[in-house]
Amino acid sequence: YFISSRITEPLQILQEKFSSIRLGEVNKRIEWKRKDEIGSLVSEYNRMLEELTISADMIARSERESAWREMAKQVAHEIKNPLTPMKLSIQHLQRAFDAGDPNAARLSEKVSKTLIEQIDNLSKIATEFSSFAKMPLPENEKMHLLEVVYHSVNLHHENEGVKITVETVGAVNDLVFGDKNQLLRVFNNLILNSIQAIAEGREGKI
Repeated sequence: YFISSRITEPLQILQEKFSSIRLGEVNKRIEWKRKDEIGSLVSEYNRMLEELTISADMIARSERESAWREMAKQVAHEIKNPLTPMKLSIQHLQRAFDAGDPNAARLSEKVSKTLIEQIDNLSKIATEFSSFAKMPLPENEKMHLLEVVYHSVNLHHENEGVKITVETVGAVNDLVFGDKNQLLRVFNNLILNSIQAIAEGREGKI
């Protein structure tokens, strides 16, 4: 019994160590001073732990890089979406002033309000990205949903070959509780995706 216990004890230690290995966690090496068959097993186990640690680090780094790449693509998409319609709105306003349009002042006020909202939205996107590790909670408030919709529509209505209309049925109670900037991004994405889906040479109706 004594001899068999001496033989099986180190094997049991190895078994326990093998079963306790966890990827991504600190796994302890086995200390074994004797250079015998068990020592060879222990050396192999310790070598395997080092390789496992390296592999886990590489996987974690790859996953982090992949997550950042995906996040960067999303942020680029969110920032790019309103830029083109903002440019078109400014060009439209410039043409109105150049042509001496009597409604230019009223148009200027309308375009300015829309652009300020979009700039605030872009600023918020940048802030969220800079604090990616601790994404902020939505800033929910009571608001009129159609007001957000019209802000987005006004931003995109200068796209040539595209007619955007907002249809409501009856008396609509459009009061909602949500994050205004996030909803604005939703409608911007929906409209831009719709514009991009229109076949070339065709009049678009959204």
